[in-house]
Amino acid sequence: MIKPLTLGLALVTLCACAEQSAPNNYKCDEEIASITDINEEQATLSFQQESFLLSRQVSASGVKYSNDTVLFWSKGPEAMLILRGKKYHCALAQ
Repeated sequence: MIKPLTLGLALVTLCACAEQSAPNNYKCDEEIASITDINEEQATLSFQQESFLLSRQVSASGVKYSNDTVLFWSKGPEAMLILRGKKYHCALAQ
């Protein structure tokens, strides 16, 4: 009885790990930024042919991710991207 239960729990865990959310695409000053949640704490950002691993930060409103060179903050259909000191205004792409 314990063996089938253990196997079932292992399969559920593996399925949950395999699921990754669909990317959200934003138009940032005529370029596309794509952000994908990995889990509740991390996301990847693809922008200008580079990928960045970001950690979720505390935010008074919206969702904010950052690392040493990138800050991405979104609220509703609007977002702000700061990459290596350059600020981009972003809007959710249709």
